[in-house]
Amino acid sequence: EHARREENMWSFASAALGFLAECVSESATAAAPAPEPLLLVKYDRYGGAEMEVSASAASASVGRFALELGTAIEAAQAEGKRGLWLKVPIACAAFAGAAASHGFHFHHAQPEYVLLTRWLPIDMASPLPKYAFTQIGVGGVVVNGCGEVLMVQERVSPLPIYQGTWKLPGGLADPGEDFADTVRREVLEETGVSSCLDGVVSMRHMHNLRFGQGDLYVVVKLRSDGAEARPPINLDPHELQGAAWMSRERIEGLVVAEDYEGPLDGLVSPNNWKMVLQALEGPLISGKMLSGSRPAMFYTAAPRL
Repeated sequence: EHARREENMWSFASAALGFLAECVSESATAAAPAPEPLLLVKYDRYGGAEMEVSASAASASVGRFALELGTAIEAAQAEGKRGLWLKVPIACAAFAGAAASHGFHFHHAQPEYVLLTRWLPIDMASPLPKYAFTQIGVGGVVVNGCGEVLMVQERVSPLPIYQGTWKLPGGLADPGEDFADTVRREVLEETGVSSCLDGVVSMRHMHNLRFGQGDLYVVVKLRSDGAEARPPINLDPHELQGAAWMSRERIEGLVVAEDYEGPLDGLVSPNNWKMVLQALEGPLISGKMLSGSRPAMFYTAAPRL
């Protein structure tokens, strides 16, 4: 009987301790703050949802992210949303695979993030806009006070046949640059010549070039500024192998025939000559800054006489 009494007391004590442990556990759980969500979701005006992975989510597991993303997708569907945008910072790049398993596709990538999209309706094609697919290059016809044009020779040309050819200075536009800003920057960096906008000369549009992108090449006429009629050239040897002020007659004397197929070292292509001639003789498209919440350059042709 004594043994049974001790056994009963032990059972009671064990149950009491277990209940106490549960209470402590529940109390700790109740007191612990809820984890911050990994996804920040905002519904836009176009019937879509913009989702962004929090910067603090890098330490979270992929599994937790996948569950939270699935919940967010279901909530968006319940609200009748159609297009989903998901921004994943580079610190959380491991989450991209989980997003792909949830039906997302890559839209574009930048050094600090990747953006993915998913179109929810299955009965219509996605109208979500594609990422930018055209690069902008700008060439400059820089004319000095003597009427001479600045011509350059690239240190490394895109194709061997063009190595050493005399051409217009210029380069690719950086984000946020106007046409004139791009070529003024390139001219200053490569030759040390400062210049200002005279007008837009011409535009050429091509497709399926590098990375499958389109290519927009804009030619701008610039005037060298400063006190000197023929500003000195300070060549950047990392970019150019030659640069010179040339008269119209000298340039014309270097132009090859349209059917010429040989190397262009020391020569001028017919297309470059056409652009120079248009800048020197043809009408220009003028640019004017438009004010507003988003300032922009507005280009217009000269009015008819």
